[in-house]
Amino acid sequence: MTRYVKLAVTTLLTGYLLVVLGGAVRVAGAESGCGPGWVGCDGSLAPILSFPIAFDYFHRAFAVVVTLLSVGLVVLAWRESRSRGLLLGLSGAALGLVLIQGVLGMFTAQPAAGAAVGTAHLALAEIFLAVVALAALIASAGWLVPADWRTAGRRTSAGWLAIAASVGAFALLATGAYTALSGSGTACTGWPLCGDRVVPTGWTPVDIHLTHRWVAAITTTLILALAIHVRRVRSDSPALVGLSTGGAVLMVAQVFVGAANVWVELNPVITTAHLAVATIVWGVVVSVAALDRMLPVAERAPAAQPARRVWRDYFVLTKPGVMALLLTTTLGAMLFAKAGLPPVRILFWTLIGGALASGGAAAINHYLDRDIDRIMTRTRNRPVAGGRVTPVQALIFGVTLSVLSVYLMAVFVNTLAALLSLAGNLYYVVIYTMWLKRATPQNIVIGGVAGSIPPLVGWAAVTGNVGLPAIIMFIIVFAWTPPHFWALALFRSKTRDYAAAGVPMYPAVYGDAKTRQQIFIYTLLLVITSLLLVFPLGANGLLYFAVAAVLGGLFVHKAVQLLRRPAQQPLLARSLFLYSNYYLGLLFLAMVIDRLVGA
Repeated sequence: MTRYVKLAVTTLLTGYLLVVLGGAVRVAGAESGCGPGWVGCDGSLAPILSFPIAFDYFHRAFAVVVTLLSVGLVVLAWRESRSRGLLLGLSGAALGLVLIQGVLGMFTAQPAAGAAVGTAHLALAEIFLAVVALAALIASAGWLVPADWRTAGRRTSAGWLAIAASVGAFALLATGAYTALSGSGTACTGWPLCGDRVVPTGWTPVDIHLTHRWVAAITTTLILALAIHVRRVRSDSPALVGLSTGGAVLMVAQVFVGAANVWVELNPVITTAHLAVATIVWGVVVSVAALDRMLPVAERAPAAQPARRVWRDYFVLTKPGVMALLLTTTLGAMLFAKAGLPPVRILFWTLIGGALASGGAAAINHYLDRDIDRIMTRTRNRPVAGGRVTPVQALIFGVTLSVLSVYLMAVFVNTLAALLSLAGNLYYVVIYTMWLKRATPQNIVIGGVAGSIPPLVGWAAVTGNVGLPAIIMFIIVFAWTPPHFWALALFRSKTRDYAAAGVPMYPAVYGDAKTRQQIFIYTLLLVITSLLLVFPLGANGLLYFAVAAVLGGLFVHKAVQLLRRPAQQPLLARSLFLYSNYYLGLLFLAMVIDRLVGA
């Protein structure tokens, strides 16, 4: 990756944050927080920050950073002789757009600035992002796209459809901005129809709102058609298939949130998220349009797999067994916190969001671990390792599910639940998969934090906070993870697999005997922690205490058997592993039943 590509990507990400922050400034009514002057904030470069001054000040600071990065793009494009011409022109255009944005920024800071000025401000920002993205793609010749892409590529029908979808996405952003800034966002109280109105007939607030809805309907149709058509005519390019599919999924989510804007009173955070995802969709369809021209069409497309096999592979990418376990603890925490059934809407969207978060993190795990998965016997037939799903497709699938999970939970549940879910997702992907798994024998122990977060999410979804019982549930799952996983490693001989792959899993480093000792220690910790809900917390009563004591006693008994009878290790480890699955589900069931009885 060249210096120019790195700088272009940095500029693109910083520009994206600038757009999102600008949207937050608008919905929070902070666009005049620093006064009408553009440089500084009320004449000071270091003002005393308070809301809404902080929003406006940081938005301006980001604008300065993007301007400096754009200057750097022009300088690098000029210095690299091979980049002169198209790349230099794009870099200059990006800088020009930033400077024009600065002038528009002075107007938008005026109290009398109208909706048209704010819409133009956003529209130019979106064009800037598209130009920088295109420059980054062109500069990646030889890395992401062929070095001879100018002669090797030709635009296909999918590319033309992507251009149409790009126009629609841009129009959707512009009409959405104008609808919000003109105060027309609440003009229609019904969805999908606006009372007895179907089409706009003038330029009243209702007409403006209806225009945005029609643009949304047309754009959604184009993006869905693009995803289907790319899979038909460009199946030779995993990047195009993955990007177009991800854009379609996010666009469908946008429709749900657009409806929620009418059905439910959304806060500024959700409105900003709506803009953030719309910008991602715009970037995706623009990238598809550009890459279709840059990536050569294969003379012979790969043979299409049966639809059932494709769906099965993508289902496997989500690790449904792990997902079911995480949703069990999420549901248990929700029922416990409510002492009954939470509102159906909260229950539904929390479980949907949790499933998407779990599936997204799992798919990214398949992408990151594809090298070691090909080495280990038990994983070499996974979709990515087996070559049935390309790494790019798995990555885009995982990222799309992850973004969608946070988005839907923030919209339909609450911000805290969404942030906790995102934290668990990032911890699993970044801390565990990318770092701990290949760095320390304690990877499963420390990495167990990720799998312990779902009870916190469930509790937060119902109460809006994190209570002490939820923290105890977190510790229960945390202590349960090592004996559960290490028992699986012992009876399936995963130790040899991990040793061959160079992954320092505890059994591979310290041996079976030491692992059996650790299983026993963590089992004791698990049982003791499970009883804290009764003594001293008092959140559960005697019914739960009796069930937890019996379940825990049986768990300890199996751990002792495994410790004392090494000759029967495969059989006893398998028994302990299978029991650990039932144990966690039954324990959470006992929590809920006891809570309902005592309520």
